Amino acid sequence: MVRRNGPAVWAAFLWPGGHHHGAWRLPNSTGADLMSFGNYKRMAQEAERGKFDVIFLGDRLDAWPLPSEYLARTARAARLETITLTAALAAVTDRIGLVATASTTFSEPFNLARQIGSLDHLSGGRVGWNVVTSYTDDQAHNYGLEKIPARPDRYAKAQEFLDVVTGLWDSFEDDAMLRDKESGQFFDPAKFHALNHEGQYFKVAGPLNMERPPQGRPVICQAGASKEGIAFASRNGELLFSVNSSIDRARDYYRAIKGGAVAAGRDPDDVRVLASINPVIGRTEEEAQEKYQAMQELLDDDVSRIFAELYFGIDLSRYSMDELVPEIELPEVGRGMPRAHQEYMLNRARDEKLTMRELVYGFNGTNIYPRSAEAAADEFQEWYESEACDGFILQISHVPEGVTDFVELVVPILRKRGLIREEYRGTTMRENIGLTTPANRYATRVPSH
Repeated sequence: MVRRNGPAVWAAFLWPGGHHHGAWRLPNSTGADLMSFGNYKRMAQEAERGKFDVIFLGDRLDAWPLPSEYLARTARAARLETITLTAALAAVTDRIGLVATASTTFSEPFNLARQIGSLDHLSGGRVGWNVVTSYTDDQAHNYGLEKIPARPDRYAKAQEFLDVVTGLWDSFEDDAMLRDKESGQFFDPAKFHALNHEGQYFKVAGPLNMERPPQGRPVICQAGASKEGIAFASRNGELLFSVNSSIDRARDYYRAIKGGAVAAGRDPDDVRVLASINPVIGRTEEEAQEKYQAMQELLDDDVSRIFAELYFGIDLSRYSMDELVPEIELPEVGRGMPRAHQEYMLNRARDEKLTMRELVYGFNGTNIYPRSAEAAADEFQEWYESEACDGFILQISHVPEGVTDFVELVVPILRKRGLIREEYRGTTMRENIGLTTPANRYATRVPSH
């Protein structure tokens, strides 16, 4: 397992408008300017100043499926496409890793191999791919489908998709490029390979018209929480994002992923599991509470109620609002949020003994709560040192202040405790989060790291 005597892995999850649903209305928030590259640039550079390892960019392939009269009261209807945004951020940052989200259900592997591979070259080896299968019918409707395929089918397709992409990235062996001007030999043709893949979902000849990415392959990121998702993540994932309502549940997930990696024939140290813990930071508990309450007061009750029904993909009117949250059977597919988020909210409700009213009207983002800088650092340290995770992904509640607050108030405490680095230790994302370079499948030796 990963030793606990070094820094944790740190990622900042940037979402348009901030992760708190009312935060875009704060007087100083830039979250209302969803298309502003300057806004993303500022946050990414702040995270790099704090020596974060990763900027994570989530995505959806639809507008949020709220009725338009409710959607119009949120900052959720618009966002930038993440591959394009990652390319732009690579030009204004130097060391921080950049993770783009792309769907295996609605993409083609040859195109995506070129896009993500190009990003890795242009960034000098700082890119990861968040592999998602997509999860709602609304997204399917934008790609000519009536319904999203069933989860087992989506993950089967995702596995073949990923196998094709990684195979294409290996088209050139690491030492294939000669660039010998005198002889006129640009590369060694014996080290240039066609894939010739024919599978259930894809037929792709290859080779990829691109040298192997600087990292061998960009870091594979995943956030699966269903049975199929955990199996996929254990087999393939290198940087995994988990959402758990308690340290005990986080430990269970951590052990499941590490054990699954071993069962899949992998070294568990080749997998990094990041937990989502997202405090609203203040110098004191009182200041943090004031910031949190300022956002809570900007929530729209009607939007919260409708969003809660969207979140779970079911009609919640059948449940008594003033009784404790009961067992709720979640639909297999539909319009709801990812299964990891659904289960997180239900587990949290049971752990904290929330009523349905508290659950429904408390929808403000995932795992957001007020903490003083010192208390937040204590919590991070406890989770990390008890092997509930290998690091953390912060779903920044309000932008851009949330990033700055964390860098200025919490990072100095974490640095004193050895939980975050003084300087980046390498130039690639793999080097900085401690992952090895994968061997090219055609090579007779392992490339140097």
